[in-house]
Amino acid sequence: MSTAAAVTPQARSDVRVGPVFAALMLVMLLASLDSTIVSTALPTIVGSLGGIQQLSWVVTAYLLASTITTPVAG
Repeated sequence: MSTAAAVTPQARSDVRVGPVFAALMLVMLLASLDSTIVSTALPTIVGSLGGIQQLSWVVTAYLLASTITTPVAG
């Protein structure tokens, strides 16, 4: 009897959970690093654009760019 035939469906699904969970954790790490960098740089970006009135444009541009690039990179 081969070892592939001895593996149960439950064991096969458990094997797939590890890499998927690791990938999800990596994505969460990168997202938290991204938000940390943006929140640190945001006052400088807004200051160079001319004041707090431009904050909504900066946040909207960041979210739009992030939304577009996530499916492309993923």
